[in-house]
Amino acid sequence: MSDNYSLAVGCIVRKEDKVLLVRHTYGGAAGQLLIPGGYCNMGELPEEAAQREVLEETHVVAKVEALLGIRCGRKNWYALMLMDYVEGEPQSDGNENSEALFMNVQEALEREDVTHMTKVALKAMLSKKKGLLYSDEEYKEVRGNDFSLFM
Repeated sequence: MSDNYSLAVGCIVRKEDKVLLVRHTYGGAAGQLLIPGGYCNMGELPEEAAQREVLEETHVVAKVEALLGIRCGRKNWYALMLMDYVEGEPQSDGNENSEALFMNVQEALEREDVTHMTKVALKAMLSKKKGLLYSDEEYKEVRGNDFSLFM
């Protein structure tokens, strides 16, 4: 099944006071820690993609609790899923990441090797703010930033 490069998920997997992070191996985030995630396969629901991506990237089984937010563009979207740990020990997939681990949320917020996007997502989780994230500048111009999750 081919990937759909415009529909993607990001996954905040919680285990007590920790979150699941991976050390990315490519692109602008190479060498940095971020939440797992990726593109939906054609015909795959966001919840299915979230569970699959977490399992593929970390060998951890997690279940979706809620949609924390969504960033929308005219031709794509990125859904931020809040997930609960079920089972498994974090392991690198040996491809997209070189490390997978659970880290205390506060430590992740303070570390310089955690991506800005991940820190913003973690802050949104801590604020318990559930809402929509819009990246479309035209929408923000009309509606303002009241509906933005990542500010």
